[in-house]
Amino acid sequence: MTMMNLLAGSAWTEFVNIFVGEFAWLTITLMVLGMILCIIEAVVPGFGIFGISGIVCEVGAVVVNATLCNGTPMQVFILILLITLFTLLIFLLFVRSARYGLLGKTPIVENKTAIPNDYGKQDQAKLKELIGKEGILITECHPIGKMRIGDVIYDVSSKDAMIAKGVVVKVIAVEDAIIYVNKAVY
Repeated sequence: MTMMNLLAGSAWTEFVNIFVGEFAWLTITLMVLGMILCIIEAVVPGFGIFGISGIVCEVGAVVVNATLCNGTPMQVFILILLITLFTLLIFLLFVRSARYGLLGKTPIVENKTAIPNDYGKQDQAKLKELIGKEGILITECHPIGKMRIGDVIYDVSSKDAMIAKGVVVKVIAVEDAIIYVNKAVY
């Protein structure tokens, strides 16, 4: 037998021995629970309780194998390698899902922001209809204030220096969802 075959056979024997023994069930349970918690953490945003618990379970599986199961250094290395490969696989699946899968179809990933693409565009069109209409200031406008047109109250900005409360104003422009007003002239 070559040295490579001997090492491969030895590694395979060590791998099998991880899952055989008195406390092997505890190692397996902690490993599986840690993996499940890591998967949940990959889906739930933020580094929270699931991620921390998953990491603790994974480390616990290695510690239990090394202490209670009298694991050899090769078994500990194999466990760490398995956990690392699993974590890498979860990360790659998460990245793939963010790019092409269900996760990629969420507004946050599509737009790189939580604000939808069409945010404010419908309001912009409706606000343009206000140009030329008159209303009454319900607060002082220096330069920001509030005006009432009919039953609707709008935030407005004055192109003049300051306009007192109760003055009739006219909408002169709408730019980037900002309503600009001046004193109405009669």
